[in-house]
Formats: sequence, C-alpha cells, structure tokens
Amino acid sequence: MKLLVTTDFSVNSKGAIRFAQNLAKQTKDLEVTFFHSIHVYKPAMWSNSGFEQYKKEELERLSILLKKFIYSVIGQNNSDFKSITLVVEEGVSIEDSILTFSEINKIDLICIATRGAGLLRKIMGTHTSYLISHSKIPVLVIPSRYRAKPIKRITYLSDLENIKKELDYVINFSKEIQPQIEVLHYSSIIFDKEKFDKDVELFNSKEYKDIKLNIRKNNLELSLLERAGKYLEKSKPELLIMFTKRDKSIFEKLFLPSTSVELTFTTKIPILIFSK
Repeated sequence: MKLLVTTDFSVNSKGAIRFAQNLAKQTKDLEVTFFHSIHVYKPAMWSNSGFEQYKKEELERLSILLKKFIYSVIGQNNSDFKSITLVVEEGVSIEDSILTFSEINKIDLICIATRGAGLLRKIMGTHTSYLISHSKIPVLVIPSRYRAKPIKRITYLSDLENIKKELDYVINFSKEIQPQIEVLHYSSIIFDKEKFDKDVELFNSKEYKDIKLNIRKNNLELSLLERAGKYLEKSKPELLIMFTKRDKSIFEKLFLPSTSVELTFTTKIPILIFSK
C-alpha cells in the first residue's frame, strides 16, 4: 500500500505522521511518502537565473528540514515502514501539488492532519475539505492530537445505497489489519423495502457474516452529524469510514454540505473518506 502523508512542519501535522507509523506497524507492507509543498515567490527585480538558484537552495534547505522533522516524530528506527520517501515540491497550489503528485505516483491513500476550523475557514474552505471534494484517491483525515493505538474496530457509516460495492472497498482496506467492522446506518423512510431487505440480508451471507450491521432509529431533532458524533463518542472506534459524493449540484454544494467534510471539522478519531 502506498500512503502519502502531508506536512507543513507544524505541531498539528504530527497527528498524520503518527497515524502512518501506527498503520505501518499493523500492515508491515506500507510505503510512505512524506510530502511538503511550498510556493516560492519571485521578487520582481530578480533575474530568472538568480531566482532559479534561490529556489533550488530553498528546496534543498526544506528537504533537510523535512527529514529532521519526520524523524523527530517517528524516531530514528524506521523498520516499521516498508519504505520511506521524503519529497519537497514547489507549486502555486498546495492542494493541486498533493493531488498531481499522488496521481502520477499511483498513491493509494492521502493522509492529512486537521485541527478543525472556525466559521470563516469553514466558509472559505480548508486544505482538507478541498482534498475531500476533489480527490479521486481516498483521503485519511487525522485529528492533530491523535495518539497512536492499534486499529481494532472500524465503524463504516453507510446509507446502504451502494452497500456491497462500498463494503468491498472497506474490506480491501482492512484485510491486513483484520479489525472488527461495524456498519452504522440510521433508518429513514424506506422507499424501496425490497432493496432494503436485500441489503440487510447481505450480512447473513458467508462473505459478510463477520461484519456487524447496526441499524439505529432516526432522531429528527438531531442532524446526521450530531447523531453520528454522539454515537462515536461512546463507541470510540479507532477509525471511521465514509463515502462522499463529489458530483453534487451547485444547490447541494451551497446548502447541503457533505457530512464527511463537516465531520473533519469536529473529529476526534481518524476518518477515511472514499469518493463515490
């Protein structure tokens, strides 16, 4: 598995680095790229040759800083990882640099730390929400205060609309970890009872019999975000998995924000978000 971990050298970004190391201990086959992107501004009075030399020196300086920062978090023994690559790239947009590098290098997962966001940042967007909204590659969102612990329980929050296909993604991700998997679904008005019964029956099959289906009653006084948050606070899984719809209409983007994106502002546990 190839994992890209973003960092800006801040204390907050250490959560994603710790998660990568924790995951590496459980998978034993994790290739990790620690990635830093920066836009180097060119003063108007500088010559092109002078600027290119400055940019080269700046990227070399940051490469040294990246190595020092990463090893200050994971320690000098990197035997937990199958391989470690350190990359510093220059680009106008940090998010686009992350996505372009990930696609070119066939990254399986993008990992980024988050510390939540105030109202203004929620409206304007964050690196995390941009990646969730635009990445074709699954995104791991890690709380900045994350402390490593073995991933023993995974909760997959599902609307059951495309349950079999999505479950296969969940199982494929977790096959090396072998955690207990719970599918959490909040019941609503059932428009197609035949399909619903078929989806539920899926969990009695040999392939999915070890996965727990947890159907809970809807509480219309609370949003899905609030319901899920309260449940997760009590159940405390080590990882939450969700699927988000990227091809929303303009109306949906403005007035129906993604629960996946909203949860990244408040999460206290890591979240893995797949694109539908």
